[in-house]
Amino acid sequence: MGWKKLFYWLLGLFVVFLIIVLLQKILGGSLGFEEITIGLLIANLGYSCYINSKLSEHLGWHKGKGNSS
Repeated sequence: MGWKKLFYWLLGLFVVFLIIVLLQKILGGSLGFEEITIGLLIANLGYSCYINSKLSEHLGWHKGKGNSS
């Protein structure tokens, strides 16, 4: 469970970095379009996995899986 939390923190930091890079690019920065696009795709993939795991837990709860009562 600890590795997942660390992964999501690192993914969040990566997204913050991408936002900073995008602002630099808009204001005349140095990275090219390809690097920014690849970074956004990686962030999208990571958050898609995160949302999928949360949705699976939620749907499992509705089906009665994992109920402690």
